[in-house]
Amino acid sequence: MICFEDYKIYGDGVHDDSEALQSLLDSGENEIFIPLGCYLISKTLKINSNTVLNVTPGARFIMDGEVQKHRGDFLITNSDHENGNENIKICGGVFDGNNKGWGNRKPDDLFDKNGYSGSVMNFQNVKGLTLNGFTVANSTTYYIRMSGIEGFKIENISFVSDAFGKNQDGLHFGGNVRNGSVKNIYALSKGQTNDDLIAINADDCIDRIENLDLLRDDFENVNMENLFAEDCHTIIRILSVDAKIKNVHIKNVYGGYRAYAVNADAARYCRAPIFKEEDKPLGVGHVENFTIENMTAYSTRAENKNPAVCIESNFDGLEIKNFKLIERFGVRRPDNAVVIKNVIGQNIILDGKKTVIQNKEEEIRSAEFTNLSITSI
Repeated sequence: MICFEDYKIYGDGVHDDSEALQSLLDSGENEIFIPLGCYLISKTLKINSNTVLNVTPGARFIMDGEVQKHRGDFLITNSDHENGNENIKICGGVFDGNNKGWGNRKPDDLFDKNGYSGSVMNFQNVKGLTLNGFTVANSTTYYIRMSGIEGFKIENISFVSDAFGKNQDGLHFGGNVRNGSVKNIYALSKGQTNDDLIAINADDCIDRIENLDLLRDDFENVNMENLFAEDCHTIIRILSVDAKIKNVHIKNVYGGYRAYAVNADAARYCRAPIFKEEDKPLGVGHVENFTIENMTAYSTRAENKNPAVCIESNFDGLEIKNFKLIERFGVRRPDNAVVIKNVIGQNIILDGKKTVIQNKEEEIRSAEFTNLSITSI
């Protein structure tokens, strides 16, 4: 049994505790307990395989804002991205990205190859990842980003921030993600998350600074439930161009949004689009067996011209069941609950009415709907 006091960890928020905490993580102990305190971190903490990190509720890890961050820097990540890790569990505490610190700013160059991604937590190439019962705070970009994970469980996670930043996704999934569950995810600050609460990005521009070292690959066999945001940018992002997204089931979603409740526009309108329209005459996207059940959404932005649900990707088995678009806080409902366009060869059933879209020039709009089904012809 290790003794926490032997590692000369201050926990006062003033002294740099990163090297001492890393020594603790490298001690060989399978379960590590972190007591109440504020732990200043200047170097990425790396957690090894077969390790449980139990953090006392209220204990805070905070990223030092006086040290310039670069590619590969995070508050915490797994130790071996190349060969992989297994059986990592993190429970409790607060993980604070300190996005107001000058050293934690994202470079202006969107394609800076050595720039800081801005993510607080990062997990790449991990089998058996469990994240449970903690808060992630003040991200510069993504709160938690993941790629190449398998057999994961993510539950009871909250996001809070004192400052807005671009690309503040909550759970950001890249490619090569399989066999997992997500439950009880909450964005608790006004305006958070300032991008996607849940980003399922099997494809993306991996040359962008936020996505360096992530993968473009399939995303499959994942269940999610109980998602909440009072005022986020987008609740659910579904991004597939060439990679597959399949066997995904989401239920019990409640939230306010400024852009979209559900966005499947294939990143057409992002600053770094990942395909040219003329190169994809048959449309884009390979999404199979994707369901969203029991979703209540409302716009928090006046004169929101976006549809609540944007479908511009090909699906073979999309089911949205019991969808409600409501009005809250005196903000008028958008004109369109759903818009479907830029797709080809799709059977659409919208509240029992069937329509077939044969080419990308056709478009479906509806001011409201409860049930939507899309299959390929």
